[in-house]
Amino acid sequence: MGTTGVAKGFYENIQEAATHIVDVLSGILQVNTIFVASNDGMTNVILEAFNRHEQLVTKGSELPFETSYCSLVLQDKSSELTIKDTAEHPLTRSMDVTNGLGSRFFIGVPILRRSGDAFGTICLMDNPDYQLNETDMKTLKAMAVFLGYVIDLEDSLLVQEQKLSDTEQLKAQLQAEKERAESEAMTKTQMLALMSHEIRNPLNGILGLTDLMRTPDMPEEHLEYVNMIETSGNILLSLLNNMMNFNINDTGKTVVHDDPFDLVSTIENTVYLHVGQAISKGIEVGLNLEMNVSQVFVGDEIKIGQLLAHVLQYAIDYTRTGSVLITAVVDEESTDNQAVLLLNVKYSGKMLPADKMRQVLHTSDGNISTQRIVGTNLGLAVSQNLAILMNGSIQINSLGEDETEFQIRLPLLRHWELPQLTSIQQRLKGTKVLLAKDPDILQGVSSLMRRWKMDVHMTSGSAEAYSWMEDGFSPDVAVIDMGLVEGGAVDFVHNLKTRAHALPIIVLVPYGMHINPQEAEVFDAVLTKPVRQADLLNALSVILH
Repeated sequence: MGTTGVAKGFYENIQEAATHIVDVLSGILQVNTIFVASNDGMTNVILEAFNRHEQLVTKGSELPFETSYCSLVLQDKSSELTIKDTAEHPLTRSMDVTNGLGSRFFIGVPILRRSGDAFGTICLMDNPDYQLNETDMKTLKAMAVFLGYVIDLEDSLLVQEQKLSDTEQLKAQLQAEKERAESEAMTKTQMLALMSHEIRNPLNGILGLTDLMRTPDMPEEHLEYVNMIETSGNILLSLLNNMMNFNINDTGKTVVHDDPFDLVSTIENTVYLHVGQAISKGIEVGLNLEMNVSQVFVGDEIKIGQLLAHVLQYAIDYTRTGSVLITAVVDEESTDNQAVLLLNVKYSGKMLPADKMRQVLHTSDGNISTQRIVGTNLGLAVSQNLAILMNGSIQINSLGEDETEFQIRLPLLRHWELPQLTSIQQRLKGTKVLLAKDPDILQGVSSLMRRWKMDVHMTSGSAEAYSWMEDGFSPDVAVIDMGLVEGGAVDFVHNLKTRAHALPIIVLVPYGMHINPQEAEVFDAVLTKPVRQADLLNALSVILH
């Protein structure tokens, strides 16, 4: 396949896309020669070539396809072809091209269209002693997938232009289709520009650490670098996945489903998927849902979870120290059947460094531009598309020098309330609760029990709790946070048992914390923070039955 006649899309032509790929790879890999070749089954054409020291391949050169190394790569399109020494390998030692190039290391990766047909290859060549590590191989394969996707998009645009010129009788209809196609092309152009920008970040990580992996015996202190390289590879794969999701959403192929679902559990489960990552960074995660687990709504549970997951991931990534607080409420002004979910994610961090924040994220009137912020992150772009598909919106607000908040609005339909859970909440009315915890962002437990109309006495100090009990306060249940500083949680529990032997006690522990089995015998229930509503409701129901 040649490069002429291709419609203008994300690049001027396939040649420009190939040039971009070779430019990126030449900055990452220290190999002598990198080239992209296309073929039509008859001729192998070098679209772009890079030679670091020795001139092995020339841009624009052509060979009969069967006499080229690329023909060997495409014999099995499902995998790459690696030849450590072309002069010794049985497939290449008798080829004319080997006589010209001499003994070489060669590796080729097929470039495939979505249909599975081959467009060509991305190949590397160097001296026989060259070693390609696993991370470099992942990068090479990712670039081949990326180029294949661009080729499909370019072909799609060509088909669209052909449709627009098919007949004059459908001129009005075709004009509307052309305008839609141009709008889609502009959106995809922005997406690809964003993709190109974002993909450089993990690749730069690979670039800076690749040489450290090429030592014969890797010492333990270098394991940290290996982990960083692996992380960069995972980021690259995540970006490619998000690119596909963005394209599917943007082309209108996504269908929004309206089914009954448990909104509280959907939010809680999504948050818990990210708690481990936040804890590993020393970030506290709070969850405060101003709604009951007994309420059932109608909407698209999966897409709501995906939307929240991308926003949460962004918040955790941009929080170095501090907290991420997720709050949610159903608009009280909603009618009996219609409701609006107001979901906020507040985190301790900035969107971008101060200089870029001034240059990129603010409009002429000084307000933060939500569209521009979303345009800096592919995950947020996917979330915004999902919100629009569900007739909702995402707004971003700066709450100060080091605090930012996402505000998500999504319309929902009320369905029903689960009678068994409502009955349990009714039985909890008036129950006296001693809640002992240090001040932090965890507001969910206290507000939740008060919403169930329980009589909550909250304190951050054991001395105040003892004073209440001496004055006649007799709690039905105690909820103790293991993070309690004053007096210590375990000692406090033992003292409470001494004062009120039959007092049931629920302990709240951070995510990932393990309780000593001997200590656990003192507690009636152990719940992980952030506390799930259903877990707290079940624990109270069992203890106070």
